[in-house]
Amino acid sequence: MKYQFKANLPPLALGMLSALVFLAGAELLRPEIPEPGVEVADIPFYQLPFGPDEAGRERPFWPSRVQTENGKMADPSQIRSAAECAACHRREFDEWAPSLHAIAGRDTVYERAVEANEDLHKDGVEKARFCEGCHAPGEVLAGRTNRFKSVMPSDAETEGITCVMCHTAIHADPEEGNGALTLAVNTGVDQVSDPMILAAPRDHARAYGAAETNALIASGDFCGACHTEAYDGSMSKAQSRQHVQTTFSEWRDSWYGRNNVTCQDCHMAPDPAAYVRQIRAGDLSKPMRYAHNFVGSNYLMFDTSLGSKLTFLRGGILPGLSDARNTELVARQGEATRALLRSAAGLALRKSEVAEGNLRFAVAVQNLGAGHNLPTGVIDQKYMWLEVVVRDSTGAEIYHSGAFDAERGETDPEAVIWREDFLDAEGKRIPDHLTFVTVAISHVRRGVPPKGEDAVIYETQLPPDAKGPFRLEARLWYRVATQEFTYNTLKTDLVIPPFELAVATFRLPDTEKVRP
Repeated sequence: MKYQFKANLPPLALGMLSALVFLAGAELLRPEIPEPGVEVADIPFYQLPFGPDEAGRERPFWPSRVQTENGKMADPSQIRSAAECAACHRREFDEWAPSLHAIAGRDTVYERAVEANEDLHKDGVEKARFCEGCHAPGEVLAGRTNRFKSVMPSDAETEGITCVMCHTAIHADPEEGNGALTLAVNTGVDQVSDPMILAAPRDHARAYGAAETNALIASGDFCGACHTEAYDGSMSKAQSRQHVQTTFSEWRDSWYGRNNVTCQDCHMAPDPAAYVRQIRAGDLSKPMRYAHNFVGSNYLMFDTSLGSKLTFLRGGILPGLSDARNTELVARQGEATRALLRSAAGLALRKSEVAEGNLRFAVAVQNLGAGHNLPTGVIDQKYMWLEVVVRDSTGAEIYHSGAFDAERGETDPEAVIWREDFLDAEGKRIPDHLTFVTVAISHVRRGVPPKGEDAVIYETQLPPDAKGPFRLEARLWYRVATQEFTYNTLKTDLVIPPFELAVATFRLPDTEKVRP
């Protein structure tokens, strides 16, 4: 045995050495696997008008803060459409499809606003990356937000905030905002076919459900990356950072943020209005599951009474949906949206008196259910106002503030209104959401903070023959767009109807308390 081993040792050693040399040579000669993604230089005519950052690196997605994990552009052919995901995740797809996230990049209101801004500058299309980074990240990451369209479109890019854009997130910066998300759309997305997903579900789960990604998308930080918005010199006329949307910080600094009631708890609860009522009752337990409905406040996009106009406003029908199914899902989402809005606010009478022939009273607008200001977001178009009517004992109207003209779509210019204004270089209000020429942001009246209230004081002279008791009717209204914007930007005579957030009736002092 020893003799045989000694005799065979040299050829064995030589064979092993030859194998090692062969493997090493094969490794050296093997062509290098390119890093996933597309080089910016490989996209024909791609414009980089903003220059490099302070470290000299290219900024292909600027002025949006969204980026890929390796800095390369995404290959749109490799990003799966939500319609494909629906094959296995039908419930999640049906919840997401009617949501504002699904149409974030295609609804007509948004698209017309972007086009109006693009027309302001020669680099307007490239500046629109600021908007698209949150509304249509797939478009930006693939290089389609460019004056020369040299990248082919795909279904996933038309879907706004689609499955891949959330489930590949690996970093969020809610303080920076403006879309400050890092998405692993190049290295973190599996490119296998449906049969391969079924054969290797763990690989699919690792690609779209990494532990760090799941933790991130369940946090308020993730939402804050887009729901913090500020204008600066890169995309507007602002000389200093102008805070336009502060929804994240409003939540973070509130009772809700301190008690770990997150954005997802309310807006992704299967029944958001019921969950808000649960929180208001003091029960802070989390929802049993999180739905993909992302219920928000834009009631107009779910107003099925508009018929074909609604389909136009929503930018058509998403891939994977029939007309009938789309209508069914939109109607269901509309019910949830209206219920959530009604759970947010309340009205209370804080004081009332009659003195020297004048009636004075204060109405408190209460934020009872929103974990952020009311209203919140970019509120130069969205706004809230208070309507009050005082009647005498005969029912005659003796005071009215905040009326709405339903035929012309105009709100009483003297109404108490919660809105922010975009201002131009002369300090004049910009009514058309022209972001790129905005110099500063001012507030007509700031939103009502979570669990807070804003008391509005009224005073009116009583008619000599007015008899009490007096009745005060108060209504809090919300509207998603001004009529100026509708006419000038949407080019339509559609009157945007307001939504009644809260209504209350109060009895006020009568004239006997002031007249001898």
